[in-house]
Amino acid sequence: MPLTFKHFDTRLNQWIHTDGDLNNPDSILTEKLENTLLEFFFPDKEFSFGQMDEKTTSEDLKNHPEGQVLLFSSKTRLVYGPPECLETVEKLCPDRKDRGAYGSIFLGSCKNALLENVNILIVDDANGENGGILKNEDAWKLVGDCYGQIAPTLYKKLAQIEKESEAYHILQHRIGWRPQDGQDTEYRFGKGTLRPHKLDDLPYINSTSTKIDIIIPISSFKGTDKDNPNGTIKPQIKPGLYNQTIWIGEKERSRKSSTAISQLLASFPQGIKDFAEQLEAQALSLAQIQNDPRQLAQKYCEKYEKRKQFTQEQKEQITQEIIQTAADGNFESMLSTAADNELDSEIVEIDEENPKSERDDLFMYKLIKADLMGHAQLLETEKVKQELSRFLQNEWRDIAIGKTLTFDRGMIIPSKELKNGEISVSWLPEGEKVLNFRSPFLNSNGLCVSLNKHVEDFLDPNGNPIKGAIVVNDETHSRIQARIKVLEDQLIAHNEIDPAETESERQGRDFDGDCIGVELAKKYPNLTAEAERRNLPENAYAPTVKEQKKSFYREDGSQPEFEEIAIFMSDGISVGVINNHVTAVEALESEIDLLIAHGTFEEKSKYLDKVSSHYKQIFAQENSERNPKPIRETYRDRMQEIVELASAQNRTESLLNQALTINRNLYHSIIEEGCYQNQIAVDMFKSARAPDMEILRENKRYLYRDVNYIKDKKAPTAYLNKGIESPGYSPVELLISQANKYFQASQLESRPIVQFADLFKGIEFTPQQKYEAILAKDEFDRKFNEATRMEQRRKIETGPYAIVQTQSGTRLEITNLTRYEQPRIWHAKHLNIELKEIPERLRSQTQPHTLLAVAQIDGEMENGQPLYRDLGTISQQSIIDHNLKAGMKTEAATLVEIKPELRKSQTKVLFQQAYEDAKKYGNQYPIEQRLAAAAAAWDVSATRQDEVENKKYAEAKKVSNFVFAA
Repeated sequence: MPLTFKHFDTRLNQWIHTDGDLNNPDSILTEKLENTLLEFFFPDKEFSFGQMDEKTTSEDLKNHPEGQVLLFSSKTRLVYGPPECLETVEKLCPDRKDRGAYGSIFLGSCKNALLENVNILIVDDANGENGGILKNEDAWKLVGDCYGQIAPTLYKKLAQIEKESEAYHILQHRIGWRPQDGQDTEYRFGKGTLRPHKLDDLPYINSTSTKIDIIIPISSFKGTDKDNPNGTIKPQIKPGLYNQTIWIGEKERSRKSSTAISQLLASFPQGIKDFAEQLEAQALSLAQIQNDPRQLAQKYCEKYEKRKQFTQEQKEQITQEIIQTAADGNFESMLSTAADNELDSEIVEIDEENPKSERDDLFMYKLIKADLMGHAQLLETEKVKQELSRFLQNEWRDIAIGKTLTFDRGMIIPSKELKNGEISVSWLPEGEKVLNFRSPFLNSNGLCVSLNKHVEDFLDPNGNPIKGAIVVNDETHSRIQARIKVLEDQLIAHNEIDPAETESERQGRDFDGDCIGVELAKKYPNLTAEAERRNLPENAYAPTVKEQKKSFYREDGSQPEFEEIAIFMSDGISVGVINNHVTAVEALESEIDLLIAHGTFEEKSKYLDKVSSHYKQIFAQENSERNPKPIRETYRDRMQEIVELASAQNRTESLLNQALTINRNLYHSIIEEGCYQNQIAVDMFKSARAPDMEILRENKRYLYRDVNYIKDKKAPTAYLNKGIESPGYSPVELLISQANKYFQASQLESRPIVQFADLFKGIEFTPQQKYEAILAKDEFDRKFNEATRMEQRRKIETGPYAIVQTQSGTRLEITNLTRYEQPRIWHAKHLNIELKEIPERLRSQTQPHTLLAVAQIDGEMENGQPLYRDLGTISQQSIIDHNLKAGMKTEAATLVEIKPELRKSQTKVLFQQAYEDAKKYGNQYPIEQRLAAAAAAWDVSATRQDEVENKKYAEAKKVSNFVFAA
């Protein structure tokens, strides 16, 4: 039975309502999660989600409308439950930071789950100790960091495999048990991956040993208190064989898919030679078809099929389904079957302008596919035209930044048969070099060139390759050193070295469900050569130090309240900011490589002028009397040297290259610092250590220009009317410039919907069916339009907003309260308000507001004068409704209420409700009447009475979402 979570605002201490009506219990925002560890440990309990923003305090997290308390967190996701649950929570996670570090383990919905009595072998993955059931060496080979084995019988039960012929996969799992569930008497929970394997065939020390159902490494189990200065009260589980009743859930399974390699490109200026021609051909091809709706629709369908990895059989099945649908008029069946493969979030960037579900995605694909098989009339409706326009925009953006370039992708497991520098990809030829990387990709150290060696670890119990599994080495420095020592003791010549970083360290691998991208190296010779060159000891970045996780324990063994820890761990901004910073510096470093290799004397000289001019400004800022900004000693000498070289009277090619090389080294060091701070930021969700964002801000000051494409590629207008600007010579900027040569704004046209009034010509419907269609459409339009309005507001208004009523009864919405940080607003009673214009130079696409409310709250004074402070922006709707202007004032206004921040989950619910209403309209009719009902829906959508009477409206190109939804 799924858990249902109600959402509330922690600061305001009130439920979040989808309709804004605080008195409507039926409109409280809810969310359902199925097959969770939370439900297993706390059956029959009610939970809720608390929402927070960047200004929320630890005291705010103690609020709850019904007295629940904070149990777990997962970044900004806060789980509340009854106070009596706390005792069990403390036993699960005696170290309170684990309630935030591993909150996602308890919350994660699983596809399938079992409560099963099993024999479970616990193995120390460091040395193979397992309680004497197997030889330590044999047990050690079966495990890795969070990686274990599962017997075929248990695998089939958990994965709900019915056919014997079904392929095997690696399972990503969640696991847990309680003290009463078996021989181990602690609360345990964990995560990891499991490989299906015949465990009956293992070389048991004692042939009469109890057979094993599942093998789990110690590293899979979380929630001990090893950092407790007073000694542990919950030690880690001991290796050995246990009979336990376990809850185990299948979170995900391995599958071969694709992953974009665009994040690599900034680091490999020579490597783009392998891709530039391919991307140019894609841009040329798109330019040739972009104004032809039929060809564009064909590409739309092909791209969808490729993304979903449809087989030829699946394509034919969909075609037959469409033919049958057209024959029997049962359009509902077009929504009934979803593809087995889910959307790969690493390939397709979600279009924020068009929040669609997988169901909508499938429907539009089938609709366009069906129209292509028929008369291609619906391609000219505004609905389909908008869909194709969005597709076209995304295609141009993806080509420009290299996002159409992909590697194969699979889930990784380790093998002790592989040494550092080796990999095992079953679908690639043995003996070939394989390029491989893990996302998120930070610098060129993370692109490995490994030798493909087929090993048995990728085989399933039937001897076939496991679907979507990639086997990698997990060799450590100590194992490499031991291997080298054996060779040297035997006087065997070798070229083995213990590298500064192993491949596992370079990619930050563990085996709890991580995936990597792989491709044959010979397909991309320039990228391969550059990856090998850049990872030579003299060229590679210094290894990123991974600090020990820092606990929140104090010296006396006490801990802060969990609310404080949850606030610290809620930072969801730092990682993205640091990633973008590092990518920008890598782009600038690569720009120098390209200039040194291919730039003319004039281009290099012009570059040096820009950089030295920037550094002169930095030195001038350091010497400022009013606001001196000291330069970090780490970089001062290199900046000074560049300025001196730039001032030389006779510039030579050698001098220019020398200056560029110094600047490259400076950027190289900044990247290393950024990667270290990024690692700290990544670990913030599991550690009490925070990144030093001041260092990042200071280092950013030293860059001579912004790398604007990193931000601009996400702009909703990119590649609608114009491309992304690319003023520099970095790899991605060169690719963008290439795409921009071919880009033109689309000339796709649609016809007014009234021209499609006869689409259902000859299909008769009753007056009652038309009346019901009108009612259903009105209700759909109301909810859909409200959801659309809320979605637009959500993008420009953050945090709670205030409803203020003037003495005349006018109600104003004052938004973006947290941006202006007026502390008195949260408990205000009366306000004197003046409206001021926000200068145009301070407005932007994400901050377009024109009026600012400046307020004196509850008679606040300063030096005997009324104190007015910036309060927030005036919503656009308030400006329109009340014709508000700058300079207007009101006194003794009353704070009516403060409403919670608009969340994406709220708008998602409203969109879902609108589509559910439309679906109900179609489902209320028996199948034989649905064609008539569809005709009625189309009629009221295409020929509304007011439009028939008004020619101007009749020519309007409406979308009429209702008729497509219904």
